[in-house]
Amino acid sequence: MKYIEYCEKKEHGTKEFPCECYHVTDEHPRYGMVYHWHNECELILVREGSFRLNADSKECILRKGDCAFVVGGAIHGGEPDDCVYDCLVFDAATLLKCCPACANMMRPILNRDKQAVLVFEKESNLSKQAGNIIDCMLRKEYTYEFSVQSGLLALFGMILEMKSCFVEETASAAEVKKKQKFKNVLTYIENHFHEQVTLEQMAEECGMNRNYFCRAFKEYTGRTPVEYLNYYRIQIACEMIAGTKEKLSEISRKCGFNDYSYFIKVFKLQKGVTPRDYCRS
Repeated sequence: MKYIEYCEKKEHGTKEFPCECYHVTDEHPRYGMVYHWHNECELILVREGSFRLNADSKECILRKGDCAFVVGGAIHGGEPDDCVYDCLVFDAATLLKCCPACANMMRPILNRDKQAVLVFEKESNLSKQAGNIIDCMLRKEYTYEFSVQSGLLALFGMILEMKSCFVEETASAAEVKKKQKFKNVLTYIENHFHEQVTLEQMAEECGMNRNYFCRAFKEYTGRTPVEYLNYYRIQIACEMIAGTKEKLSEISRKCGFNDYSYFIKVFKLQKGVTPRDYCRS
């Protein structure tokens, strides 16, 4: 069973209303956001604490009240710190079908010919608007779909009005190719995390020699390949603990840890508690 997918294939919302919101606290099995991408856009709003966001290797710190807008297709992930945050994932193209004129105006951003600034700072009109939309999604009161869709259209209009929100996308062919290579290695980890994955295998998926791959991977994600592989495995282990009744030793094995004591060590290092204590919390 795959608990986390780098290229998310799950349907967010419904075909009629492709929009879903996720409220995340430190008790959530997906508290940490592993690197992934999806075709939908995403709003990430920090309610408490701070969140270190990395999107296409560009890092920023989101603090209470800040909101990030992630365009579809961007590889992104993040590290929450004593954080509560909401993620609103939505298919902008489908929502914009109701208004071709609006769709044409947003196309340069959604196609990434231009890129909106990712962060809407606390107390800004953009952050407040995003917060109102997310609140509507979480409450899901009668006719909330009208409020959410109209709110997103208004948010797009506010973004377009702020000319300073745009920077031209200047990614070279080499940078685009490099990004695809990293998507390949993330997909490889997703498909083989339960096996004994080596640095050489990951580097081969990226089309790089081992030493250059290690440097490039850390530059892109902030972790070495082995550190990130273990991080991914522990995230899956947390979901398995929350969603199954399997023994911890079996979960350890299914997550690629042949040495149970090493699994406990890595788990405690990342989560601050042992797997057994995590089960009790």
